[in-house]
Amino acid sequence: MLDERHIGDLMLTEIESAERPSEVLDVRRAMRTARRQRRLTHGAGAALLAVALTVGGLTVPDLLTPDRSPAPLGTAAGSGRTGLPAALTMVDPQRVYVRFGWLPEGLRNLQYQAGLLLSGPGVYLSASNAPGSGQWKGVAVTLYPKGVQPPAPQRDSGEPARPGKTTPGPELNGGTSSFASYSGAEQPEAILRWRYAPDGWAQLKVVGVGGDVRSTAAQVARALRFGDEPTPMPATVAGVPASLRVITVDVQESLDEPNDWYASTTWAPRSSTGDPGQQRARTMTVSVSRYRNITDPTDNKYVEPNTTVAGHPARFGGQNGNESLTVYDVNGANVTIDDSALLPAGGTRALFPAVTLVPEPASWRTHLGR
Repeated sequence: MLDERHIGDLMLTEIESAERPSEVLDVRRAMRTARRQRRLTHGAGAALLAVALTVGGLTVPDLLTPDRSPAPLGTAAGSGRTGLPAALTMVDPQRVYVRFGWLPEGLRNLQYQAGLLLSGPGVYLSASNAPGSGQWKGVAVTLYPKGVQPPAPQRDSGEPARPGKTTPGPELNGGTSSFASYSGAEQPEAILRWRYAPDGWAQLKVVGVGGDVRSTAAQVARALRFGDEPTPMPATVAGVPASLRVITVDVQESLDEPNDWYASTTWAPRSSTGDPGQQRARTMTVSVSRYRNITDPTDNKYVEPNTTVAGHPARFGGQNGNESLTVYDVNGANVTIDDSALLPAGGTRALFPAVTLVPEPASWRTHLGR
């Protein structure tokens, strides 16, 4: 049984991943662990998450309405042309709106999230150093929906980040940009903001990489590639109840060998409110990752199967209607279905045959490293 301190730590991991860059793939494991363990103490975990999202102060209705069309295709990146023709009045979780065109050396872990993030609707793209190498160092880009202002950064110390001097930045998207500064930074930090479209803010944050962090931020920003295209995924899922809709897509990849990647799609009940806490309180997530045979029980990635599904080793668990199923080595991939009592009893096992993987999933790569 989890105690309240443990639940709080897990929820804090999720909250921080939305407000500041975090280590790719380590974040994925923390979020997956938080989801599963939250289901064992569903009431306390959901309440903590809802409180944290309320503190974020963002309630934007209808930003994830599937009936709306996303912004049209933007111009490929060039000096001063980094943006979209129109601000995102909705964020389609299954679209790619921004890619990196250039990055400083040493950033090998990439992540793209779109849809209803923990801080509210938006788009998040990051590149970071290897997990376990000390403090986070990297680059993070956030696109905010129409009319939403970038917030102050969160600090590890918990102290409020007080705004400092604002200075002009390079010309981006045909207009001005600015460097914002805040107190409490533990490493060299540059926060660059500009309008990727009228009434639509973009923020690029560089922490501890590239020598002169402001020069690095300007170079990364000028090379960003904006657009609107489907997000490549390693699997399709049929048979999801019509009462659910996609709220978030998360894609991560490590460019180090052996290549490690992860892609997930999260559904939630259809809702007339845009409050993130309410929409994320109960979800169903299907995630796929590259299979790696880890037999050492002392390895933190080792999980002992307790059943078989379709002839594959698997681990199944859950209670009070909540279920978690991971099926290992399905043609070189792991398939995980986490359900917060949105499916009927046994629903994770019933949904597994409806997950169709791409051919040779072990060699699949995300769009992030291309």
